[in-house]
Order: sequence, then structure tokens, then C-alpha cells
Amino acid sequence: MHSSMTRATIIWFVGAAVVGAAAGGLHLLRSDLGGAHTGTPLTVGAYGLTALAALMLYHGVVVAAREQDAAAGPEQPQPARKPEPQPGGSPPDPTVYTFRGGKPVSDRSRPPRP
Repeated sequence: MHSSMTRATIIWFVGAAVVGAAAGGLHLLRSDLGGAHTGTPLTVGAYGLTALAALMLYHGVVVAAREQDAAAGPEQPQPARKPEPQPGGSPPDPTVYTFRGGKPVSDRSRPPRP
């Protein structure tokens, strides 16, 4: 069975969780429940670790996205579709859309143009 996450992704996520738990502990010390410590270094450390945890989590998501893209293989270019010519040479009606099946579907949210 193939794992969808590699060691690098797991390390970033676990690291972000550990740093986030440390930041939560510092925020707990700052709260009334933890004794309402008001030291500036504690405040700076708590918010600094919170920012670091957020950045680590973001980086882990980016690493995971890159790994999924690499596992999917190279992307195949899709050939450009040419619009079908309208009978009579008139421009296409902007209230009619064509979906994959080729069936025209009209937009009923706007009244048709006269």
C-alpha cells in the first residue's frame, strides 16, 4: 500500500503540533488560569511560537501538495477546442452555454435579448 505522506511531510506536521503545544502552554501561563504572568518576554515568546507553528503548518501543507503533484506524474496538455461556427455567421448568444455533452443550455437568470 502506498502512503500519501512522506517522512518530510510528517516531520513538518508533527513539528508544527509540538511548537503549537508549546505556544499553547505559554499562552496558558499568560491567562488567568495559569497565574496571569505579564512579562513581555513571555508574551513575545508565546506569539512568536504561535506564528512559527502556523508557518510550519503552512510549509507542511505546501510540501504535501508538491508530493501529490509529483506522484500524479506529468500533466498532459489538453488540445484547444475551437468554437463551432454559428449558422448564418451570427455571433454566439451570450445567454446560451454549451457543456461537455454539446447540448446548449440557456441561462434563465436573464431575459433573452430582443
